[in-house]
Amino acid sequence: MLHSIYQSPIGTLYFWFEDEKLVYASFDEEHGKGWVSKRIPDKTARMGTLPAELEGALAAYFSGRKVDWTFPLKLYGTPFQVSVWREIQNIKHGEVSTYKQIGAAINSKAYRAIGQAVGANPISVIIPCHRVLGTNWLGGYGGGINRKRLLLELENVSLAPNFFA
Repeated sequence: MLHSIYQSPIGTLYFWFEDEKLVYASFDEEHGKGWVSKRIPDKTARMGTLPAELEGALAAYFSGRKVDWTFPLKLYGTPFQVSVWREIQNIKHGEVSTYKQIGAAINSKAYRAIGQAVGANPISVIIPCHRVLGTNWLGGYGGGINRKRLLLELENVSLAPNFFA
């Protein structure tokens, strides 16, 4: 298991990899350590360099360019959570969706459960849960609401047509 960091313009991102696949990414290292130890208890993470492919994609993204995230992922979650995370990956750079729209796409009206699955997203930025909004509100974000706004601004998303956030 590999643990790496990336210094983004909006804070340090912490990454964990298992078998060369990304399993967790967050702005909160302590939460990441707990998440990894709970789900992958038999492996010890060693600090190492971020894979060059991912580092290049992050540099492009944080410079404002559209990035198609192709780095391999290994998702630890329930089948329902994984279906929500896969749907979030379909939200294009510079666009947003709502919990309700995600529900329609996966054929579920369990909006609260969808919100919980979005909140449990283990791979921040790459699975772009910051692009998921409430119908009439900004919604939450594990990295903090200010980071959510900054990520949306980086992607040139205007919130004004949707609501006053």
